[in-house]
Amino acid sequence: MGDDVTQYNVNGHRVDVERYTLPFVEDAVETVTSFELRRDNLTDLHKLPGKLDFVCRLYTSETVAPSPALDGFKQRIDASVATIRQVAVNYSAIAVNGHLEDFLGASVDGDFETAALVGQELTAYAGKAVAAASGDLYYSKKWVYKQLDRTPVAGFPKDTFVEFQRGNWTDRGDRAAEELVFFVQTCVAAAQLLSRQGVSLDAWPWAGPAEPAADGLWRNPSYNVLGQREGILLHWELRRQLMLRDPAAFVWALCDGRSAQGVVDAVQGLAEHVPALKTMTPERVERLLESLRSRDLVGGAPYSVLGTI
Repeated sequence: MGDDVTQYNVNGHRVDVERYTLPFVEDAVETVTSFELRRDNLTDLHKLPGKLDFVCRLYTSETVAPSPALDGFKQRIDASVATIRQVAVNYSAIAVNGHLEDFLGASVDGDFETAALVGQELTAYAGKAVAAASGDLYYSKKWVYKQLDRTPVAGFPKDTFVEFQRGNWTDRGDRAAEELVFFVQTCVAAAQLLSRQGVSLDAWPWAGPAEPAADGLWRNPSYNVLGQREGILLHWELRRQLMLRDPAAFVWALCDGRSAQGVVDAVQGLAEHVPALKTMTPERVERLLESLRSRDLVGGAPYSVLGTI
């Protein structure tokens, strides 16, 4: 809420009236609609919640008393929806980054009660990334279940989301903790990659292979996935950062136990929806896979993210 808030009882319903100054609104709209993430300003995402919340609410609001100033702000927001969507997805991604170390530490220590609690946050933010990428720009994560229901994504593994978000995985121990991290990374990667292209998340092959291929390829789950103008920034806190152009990032994200041919097939399937992938020949996909493997971004067996602690 804003600093100037009055609560009213209207026929038994609480109504909050918040008052904002024009300078605040101008600053919030300008900050969010012009924000561009770079390697050197990742922490600036942590400064955005209040302004991002306000801008998202203004975007979805209904005007009761129009004014030239209000109309101008809403027009600027409407013209910058793609940017706001990217900021919202990136905010969820940086929030995941903030909880990941605590989750891994608790899991390694066998403290699955704490891991379950932190895992709820991780999974909620993964769901928020999916919702934001789908155009549902409500800020708070408390309604993430409703967002995923009202803006459904075809094929999205809601049962898996619910299992991890409610902490129902802990009896499966370390293996389930690893799966949770991989699932969260999948959600954020799909949200980043497809929202950048203006493509519905319905296009993502959420199901993956029914069984991992004997020669399956696996992406490294230690990296957080952030979107920048130039491509996808893979960020491993205090260890490593590197940029992938979108085609390489798609190939990387699809390494979820598929064989090399399975990755080629998945890229070709996505190319029906993603213009940036239409020139991706099987040979180019295979070259990218070789490059990703040489940089330890993809391996021939599942990585143990708990083993990095």
